[in-house]
Amino acid sequence: MNKAVYKAVFNRRNVLTNHGTALIQIEAYLNRKRKYFGTSIYIFPKQWDKKRNLIKDHPNAIKLNRQIADKIAAYEGLELDRLNAGKSFSLDLIAAYEAGSVTNSFTKFMELEIKQSKDAPGTKINQTTTLNRLKEFKTDILFNEFDFELLTKFDRYLTKKELSLNTIHKYFRHLRKFYNMAINKDLADLNNYPFRKFKAKTTETTRHPLSPEELAMIETLTIPEDKTHLCKVVDMFLFACYTGLRFSDLTALKKEYITVNDGVTQLELKMIKTTTNIIIPLSLLFNGKPLEILGRYSGNGRKFMFDELTNQYTNRCLKEVAELAGITKNMTFHTARHSQATWLLSKGVSITTVQSLLGHKKLATTQIYAKTLNKAVLDELRKTEF
Repeated sequence: MNKAVYKAVFNRRNVLTNHGTALIQIEAYLNRKRKYFGTSIYIFPKQWDKKRNLIKDHPNAIKLNRQIADKIAAYEGLELDRLNAGKSFSLDLIAAYEAGSVTNSFTKFMELEIKQSKDAPGTKINQTTTLNRLKEFKTDILFNEFDFELLTKFDRYLTKKELSLNTIHKYFRHLRKFYNMAINKDLADLNNYPFRKFKAKTTETTRHPLSPEELAMIETLTIPEDKTHLCKVVDMFLFACYTGLRFSDLTALKKEYITVNDGVTQLELKMIKTTTNIIIPLSLLFNGKPLEILGRYSGNGRKFMFDELTNQYTNRCLKEVAELAGITKNMTFHTARHSQATWLLSKGVSITTVQSLLGHKKLATTQIYAKTLNKAVLDELRKTEF
């Protein structure tokens, strides 16, 4: 199989700019075909060494020659990776590489895919966090470096940062997703799949939903006059407790999602994180309390009813709310979703119905809440004297 030949060429079209300079390009030759790729480097004719194809007598000659050499090395690396993987290579792949759609760098591939992704904003933020952690570990990782040994070293690196097992597991879940995407795009080799051997450890998450008594404490909470900024936060949190909506879905809520079917006022929407379609019977949950909250915001003239606040700000405010209500649990917005699930299960609602309301694709996800409820029951019985 023939290998491409690369060399730097100056002023191929024999035309100078108005400043008297011309462009340096890289010529790639393979199977009687040539393609030229720009370097964005312009110099004067007297600064080009025709015999050695190098820049001379230029204040940045060493740096610019290194840039050209690195560019050629990148092309050669791309070609070598393809050939080693038993895949075809053509000069068109270099053009695609220059356009950003093909790369031999996993980190660059992941960065590009995150930018082009249609995932929810929160998901993209989490993926970017994973990428930043990876780049802290090693600035640029080529596909041929992405192996079991590298994953093991990255695991040790994250462990030394004293991150939790589940956080580390999430990072590797993201990496696996993008590596699988690279395989599907014929950039990575399935035969060298590193996640076949490497498995990140995880531990069961302990959820702390609000008890019915704690929920009532928030419902009856009187907000002081100097803390009126908490009023909407409390409404949003309670609405999530009643409906089980994630923050991203709640802040994307529109009036047109509310319909009436067979006398039941319900909320119909597609969940942002899972793209699952769900129907929530608002008038049948918590004696219609979610409808009371919606009534306070449905006439605000905004496209979205609850979109002014960020998740981070809301979570900071919930710490104040918990303190005012006398609740000692670490209360975040996602606590609301946990609370709705365990409350429904405690009332005897079937686990499959809870799964449908929460939009879980897997029953196993919903069963986590059942385990949490069972643990709470056992803890309560241990405290009770019979």
